[in-house]
Amino acid sequence: MTDTAARKALNDYVEAMTSLCIVGKFGEYFLHNPEMLFERRSGLRGMFKFWDIADAQGLKQNLEWTITAGARKEFAELYNRLSSVSEAERASIGQNTDDPARKHMLSVVRQYLWRVPTAGIAAHDYSMAVFRACAGRKLGYLTEQEKWAYIGVVIPMVKGDFSSWKDYIYSFHIGAVFRSHLLNADYISENSILLTKLLFTRNDSFRRATLG
Repeated sequence: MTDTAARKALNDYVEAMTSLCIVGKFGEYFLHNPEMLFERRSGLRGMFKFWDIADAQGLKQNLEWTITAGARKEFAELYNRLSSVSEAERASIGQNTDDPARKHMLSVVRQYLWRVPTAGIAAHDYSMAVFRACAGRKLGYLTEQEKWAYIGVVIPMVKGDFSSWKDYIYSFHIGAVFRSHLLNADYISENSILLTKLLFTRNDSFRRATLG
């Protein structure tokens, strides 16, 4: 398979995965128009600034961390800890920390305990890695070859960890809440209508890119 053919085969996964990365009032627009995600350089620069990514080296370090460990590692550690103790002990663990960020993460893990896909919140890491690789290419931080090299590592991980887009989307959104204290722990239940649309009125890339 040529490089061009290989990239074309991966592109449906790229569009499906990255269409989840924009939340809020523009989320549904980009879900149906994933090709527009990377059109505005100013918006991408603003996101990179928020993520403390200032140059090519910073982006590559972020991508390496996200792909090899990411937030899923900390989520899994907290999950294993909370799942091994009683409900009373779980509540106590959450109350005995003064760190707001850690308290938030513990509350998310506790809320979704027993309801998380086997891969945990890996989907969030995978989608964000692909999104940042594409955005980094648009901003000139990565070459085209480098962008596809990162994507070529992530997609097999997605296929290996998820058997359905339903589980992938659920995993992604739990990860979004876990990673951001700006999203409350009820984010998923409050956005059940949007999640239903994600699952049943998805863009064509979800149908073309198969899992399982």
